[in-house]
Amino acid sequence: MWVVSLVLFVPIVYTIYFRYVPVRSVKCVDYHQLDQDQIKVDLRDYNDSAKEEIDQSIALPVAYIKRFHHELPNGSLYVIAGSIVEKNIGIRLLKRYGYQVVGYTILDKKCCCKNRMTKFA
Repeated sequence: MWVVSLVLFVPIVYTIYFRYVPVRSVKCVDYHQLDQDQIKVDLRDYNDSAKEEIDQSIALPVAYIKRFHHELPNGSLYVIAGSIVEKNIGIRLLKRYGYQVVGYTILDKKCCCKNRMTKFA
């Protein structure tokens, strides 16, 4: 009986970790601090990214990372996401394929990271 419980429990814990636990060593960056030379990857859906186009960013929704990750240039990437779950999944997939993700920005919600919170205090 405990084997069946373990078989059911492990995938659930992995899914929760993959989606909701923040990725370490990737810092929150204000979108306006990014230079034009830095590689920006927009992980939002095409419907959302078409409404707010970001200059010189590569639109690659999370659902398409497995198929089109080879089209990304080498170098350090900055991720632009629409939600926290989208950010976590996208960064983990990009790291799995060997890309170095340096920072992220969440556009739809206010970022609650420590870097931005100290600016307002």
